Amino acid sequence: MMMARSLLLFYVLSQGAQAVGMGKEAQSVPAAAELYKKANDILGFDLLEICTNGPKEKLDSTIISQPAIYVTSLAAVELLRARDGGQQIIDSVDVTCGLSLGEYTALAFAGAFSFEDGLKLVKLRGAAMQEAADAAKGAMVSIIGLDSDKVQQLCDAANQEVDEDNKVQIANYLCPGNYAVSGGVKGIEAVEAKAKSFKARMTVISSFICIPIQCHPCTSSN
Repeated sequence: MMMARSLLLFYVLSQGAQAVGMGKEAQSVPAAAELYKKANDILGFDLLEICTNGPKEKLDSTIISQPAIYVTSLAAVELLRARDGGQQIIDSVDVTCGLSLGEYTALAFAGAFSFEDGLKLVKLRGAAMQEAADAAKGAMVSIIGLDSDKVQQLCDAANQEVDEDNKVQIANYLCPGNYAVSGGVKGIEAVEAKAKSFKARMTVISSFICIPIQCHPCTSSN
C-alpha cells in the first residue's frame, strides 16, 4: 500500500524579519544577484547596499524593509535552486503562503505575477504605509521570546510611563513567542527599553500604521 506524501509548504516571512547583512550570499549566485539589479531599476536606489551594509535605521524603515524582504526572500529561492537538489525541492512545493507582506512574495513564487510586477506593488505598499505611519506618528515593535501574558505585562509597564496618546497594546498575535505591539512612538520606545528586563530575545522597531488590531490572513497558492 502506498503511503500518502506529506505536503511541502513554502512559508514567507514579513516585515520585521530584516537584518543588516541579509543578501550577502546573493552576490555568489548570478540569478539571485540579478534580482537585486532589477530591483535597483524599479526602486531607484541600491537595495543590496542597504541590505548588506545598512544602516539599520534605514533598513528598518517601512519604505525600505518591505521591498528588501520581498527581494531577499526570492533571492533565497535562487540560492536554493543553485544547490544540489534545490530545484527538486522547489518543484516539490505544494503550497505557498505568507504573512502580510509575505503574501506578495508567496504569490510571486507561485507564478501569480512576475517578480517585477510584485516588486512594483510592494514599492507602492511600502510607500503608502510609510506615509500613513508618518502622519499617525505611530510605531510598531516585534517582541520575540515571550508568551502573550508576558508581552501584555510589558505593555502595561510601558503604559505607566507615557500619556494616553502614546499608550501601546498587542496589535498582532503573529505566532507563539512572536507578537507585534503598536502605539505611540514614546510608548514603543518604553517597550523596547524594558524588553530586556522581561527577557525578550529581540525587538525590531518599524514605523507602521498604528491601529488597535492588525490582522493579516495568509494567502495560499497551489
